[in-house]
Amino acid sequence: MNRFWHVRSARTLALMISFVIVLAASVLLALSCILRLVNGQWPAAAEQSITTVSNLRFNDNLAVIVMVVLAVLGLLLLLSALIPGRRQTILLNSDDPSARSEQAISCRGISTLVGYEVERTDSVTRASVTTSPKLVRVTVQTPAHSVQRVRENVQARVQGVIDGLPVQRAPKVKVSVQRRGGN
Repeated sequence: MNRFWHVRSARTLALMISFVIVLAASVLLALSCILRLVNGQWPAAAEQSITTVSNLRFNDNLAVIVMVVLAVLGLLLLLSALIPGRRQTILLNSDDPSARSEQAISCRGISTLVGYEVERTDSVTRASVTTSPKLVRVTVQTPAHSVQRVRENVQARVQGVIDGLPVQRAPKVKVSVQRRGGN
């Protein structure tokens, strides 16, 4: 059972843009209303906006531009909410094929497991791991002269971690080694 919504990322960009726009409009409107109650008149910018909007006609250039901008912004927000994002999880094999659920492990979880194992490797002073559903990219730093040996050791350890996970499709492993420090 492959669920569409479970394996996709959150739509945080669309949410944040919508939140900022609605918050800004709400604050401006509330501030204008409070100033109206306190002073007995609208602020100059609000009064000018009210006058401009009340005098607009549907066929005015400003009205058409505003409507087009709002329509495009709404369409962009709708598309960013509906189009699936990058996968952030990798599906696991289920022990019970008749089960109506699925299990997954996050890419960040795999990065943590792999990073822990890589940092335990001899001659590795620093490790950086990034994971996607298709690729585990490992970058290590070593003071050793034999970079090839370190690369082979790290590759074997990472492959052992990936092979030990019950994933449906194992990601490929790419290891790069940088020689730093040492004599």
